[in-house]
Amino acid sequence: MPFFLVTQTSLVEAQDEQEAAQKGVDRLRSGGQVTVAVKSDETTITHVVVAAVAEEPLPVPPSEAADPPPAAVFIPEAALAAPESRKLILKRMLADGLALLGLRA
Repeated sequence: MPFFLVTQTSLVEAQDEQEAAQKGVDRLRSGGQVTVAVKSDETTITHVVVAAVAEEPLPVPPSEAADPPPAAVFIPEAALAAPESRKLILKRMLADGLALLGLRA
């Protein structure tokens, strides 16, 4: 079975990175229509519109709503990284994703 790199990009107006991330995730979780880019190789990118969810999403248990998982906790050091560091981090993430696909950066 082949691998695909699926990305979704949103332009979000927010006060800070944490609020922007929350709004982006909320939009995805709302079950509305979402457009994603699907990359199957270095040159082939297909834009796919995924229809809105017709069924009701499962409710979040009160314990999860009160205590977010550790991955959702805001880390100020990461948000304060210099643009050069962010660029390097993104390049490494892209290289890792391409390595998973068996491609070279």
